[in-house]
Amino acid sequence: MDYAIHIATMICIYSILAQGLNLCFGLGGLFNLAHAAVYSVGAYTAALLTVGTSASPIEVILASILLGALFSLILGGIALRLADDYFAIGTLAFSFVVNSVLVNWRTVTRGVLGIPGIPRPTILGIDLSGNLSFLSFCIFWLITCNALLFILFRGRLSRGLRAQSEFEHAALALGRNTTLIRNISFFIASCFAGLAGALYAFFISYIDPNSFNFHQMVFVLTIVIVGKPGSLRGPFFATVFLLLLAESMRFIPMSPGWIGPLRQILYASILFLAVALNRSNLFPIQRSI
Repeated sequence: MDYAIHIATMICIYSILAQGLNLCFGLGGLFNLAHAAVYSVGAYTAALLTVGTSASPIEVILASILLGALFSLILGGIALRLADDYFAIGTLAFSFVVNSVLVNWRTVTRGVLGIPGIPRPTILGIDLSGNLSFLSFCIFWLITCNALLFILFRGRLSRGLRAQSEFEHAALALGRNTTLIRNISFFIASCFAGLAGALYAFFISYIDPNSFNFHQMVFVLTIVIVGKPGSLRGPFFATVFLLLLAESMRFIPMSPGWIGPLRQILYASILFLAVALNRSNLFPIQRSI
């Protein structure tokens, strides 16, 4: 029972994380490779505030969301000035910088030793130390995030993101502020990543830099692409499919040392197949006036 609850909780956390990337990449075409880095910022913020201060759980979660958003403003101010491939390279460089800081700033992050003993929160008198109660807490946040996206996907922001992604010159000609639209989507996506990071830190009770390496970015990107970029429900079902597929490998009789590498090969193969089958939508032909 606890194993099933664990998987369900991870599905909720990864769904929130993937929905953030789905907003800026799936709708806006912003190939953001720093999403996992912002995820780590949210997790470390929650861990440091919970272990090292007397901040309330609500304050910790808000701080994780806001600090993730702050990083998006810093990164967005630089990277969003870049176009297409250069934007992806810029965000990738940022993710490596963040990972390097987590590894080397030992006085704060403890480096590769990580931060252990992160307690589960108690919010409004509700003890979330139990796995089932924490799963309910994660489901609440998943529903909240999807409700917000449901509104956004049917609003002006969604139309603006699709317009600037498909034909930016036409969007500009129609008076759309594409820079503002990109920044807003980047901001919201980073808030989702910060929230997911805080939930992950609370749930696992231990984090280290390896928890947020580039493999995590590839996994989240695979979720978005398999779930069809720009789809509201797709990332959730893709998360369920990919996590259950990965967990099923535990029951294959093989050496435990093979499971991790085989998962990476599996994710890479699925990502390659999804890109090959959906190439025209992921990488549309650039139009000109």
